[in-house]
Amino acid sequence: MPQARIRRSAAALWRLSRFRAEEQNAASSTAVGRGRSRSTPRSLSPGLLAITMAATSLGLSACGSPSTSPPSTTSTPSTSLPATTSPSITTAPVSAEASAVLDAYRAGWAAVEHATATANPLDPALKATMVNPVLHQVIGNLVTDNAEGIVGKGSIVLDPHVTAIDGTSATVLDCAYSSSFLVYEKTGKQVPPITKPEHDADKATLVLVGSTWKTKSRQITEGSCPAGY
Repeated sequence: MPQARIRRSAAALWRLSRFRAEEQNAASSTAVGRGRSRSTPRSLSPGLLAITMAATSLGLSACGSPSTSPPSTTSTPSTSLPATTSPSITTAPVSAEASAVLDAYRAGWAAVEHATATANPLDPALKATMVNPVLHQVIGNLVTDNAEGIVGKGSIVLDPHVTAIDGTSATVLDCAYSSSFLVYEKTGKQVPPITKPEHDADKATLVLVGSTWKTKSRQITEGSCPAGY
């Protein structure tokens, strides 16, 4: 990945950040329809209301009066269509270990988001969620951005999955929809190269440090999701 592209990816949440708000947007909408509203029931017209009330009155009278004729023995052929059964979708439960890895992966992006918003390379959340070499890269980019007055804006929808866990190492694969970008803080102008919102693939490696999972490396492919995702 060209160096300019790496800077934009890492400093602007590495083109992936602010997952919480977008995930909530996904659960309540994004997923992820927006602006939808429930339809308002239409009022009955006076004529239709009168017919409905009359039908209800007849129904109640019939229920309260004894039957004066034997029930019909002639059955009426059913014209209703046979009921269809929708296939059930089952999702394999996520193990406690995999859940911890995913939480750590999300925390890493949250740390990048927080630090990038003010171009703060000393943000303690960075070391709390990452180790070298990715930690060194992120801090280096933030140092440069801080000197140039560049900060991160925008948002991201994360959708990570654990693909492997082997002792103290784990692999996470993600296809995120990113609308993050960099701006010059003084002018508000966007830092080139200017890109449109897109899907980005992220293959991250996390390692277990003591009892805490931390992100060690990332391989970002911009503009597409991982194969078979």
